[in-house]
Amino acid sequence: MSKKLFSIILAVAFIVVPFLVHGATIKGDKSYYLAPGLTIDDNLYAAGSDVNVSGQVAGDLFIFGGNVVVSGPVGGDLMSFGGTLNINGKVSGDERLAGGNIIISNSVGGDLLVAGGQVSILPGSIIGKDVEIAGGNINYSGENNGRLSIRGGDVYINGKVNGDLSVEAKSIKLGPNAVITGSFDYYSPTEAVLEQGSTIGGAVNFNKTTMPAKKDMPGAGLFLGFITMGLIVKLMMIIIAALVIIYFFRNQSEAIIKEGVSNFWKNTGKGFIFLVVIPAAIILSFITIIGTILGVIAGFLYAILLIISSVVANLIFAQLCMKYIFKRDKYELNWWIVILAVLIFGTISFVPFIGWLFMFIIFLAAFGSLSGYVFNKFKN
Repeated sequence: MSKKLFSIILAVAFIVVPFLVHGATIKGDKSYYLAPGLTIDDNLYAAGSDVNVSGQVAGDLFIFGGNVVVSGPVGGDLMSFGGTLNINGKVSGDERLAGGNIIISNSVGGDLLVAGGQVSILPGSIIGKDVEIAGGNINYSGENNGRLSIRGGDVYINGKVNGDLSVEAKSIKLGPNAVITGSFDYYSPTEAVLEQGSTIGGAVNFNKTTMPAKKDMPGAGLFLGFITMGLIVKLMMIIIAALVIIYFFRNQSEAIIKEGVSNFWKNTGKGFIFLVVIPAAIILSFITIIGTILGVIAGFLYAILLIISSVVANLIFAQLCMKYIFKRDKYELNWWIVILAVLIFGTISFVPFIGWLFMFIIFLAAFGSLSGYVFNKFKN
């Protein structure tokens, strides 16, 4: 693959990734702890079952973990994925969080984007700009200086919104300390409950919606929360599969990745041909009974190759980054590089058209390299 071309593609892709990293500090273990008083002068990427950042991070902070605590100040943006997130440190930039149980009690200089099963924005939380929340049970008792948009199951608002409020939920309640300076637009099967003391400065627009027949069906916000958790689970599965490949099939994976990187465009073309030709051959094989049996077997193997290729694509992406971005031709992939590559590769998929095209090209190279490797093994 042309070094110049790949560098250009990566540059474009990384512009839209919130956490551009050059010389970033990368930490990972079963647990990671940045003690109070310690300072990371650049971006920090941390991963582990338990991650606690009590010190200061001057740049952006990215965390992937089971239990996440951030109590130290962050000079840039914060992005975190995990099971339980507890954020109470000041964030100067934007804050993007996704997890099962999310508790926020900090000040955010920019926008706040949250998706989770249980979301609590505690009193004292101040968000400088807009807030968007999707989840199951949502408690908003903070203050923001912009628009507040919520999609959830059960929503309780007892904070101050210095702007318009938009809510879509199964049930909506405004507490005694709720202050909405702008308009209040909401979508729900029943009218919102406004407790004594709550105030709304603008117009109130109620749009009655019909909920599913079953009472236990989740609302729109809960559904979005489940989707978010589904994406997190998908990323974790890819990470686990990638780690299994590089640690338990090291020789085979190294050969496939090396071939995919060294002859990138050749394998991309090969992958495209295999992607089209193999299904056509399988369909033609169904003409006879024997061919049908072989076709079923071939179809099963083809599906396995596609699944493995989708994982290998992340490893090839990691190796390409090491080669063309960090200028390291010989570098053994380890677990934290794999995790970082999977997260960035997955983030790129959210870029309209360019992101999907970029990922599809990498996937074709992985599919071509893997298919060629398997074919040569059978041939020999």
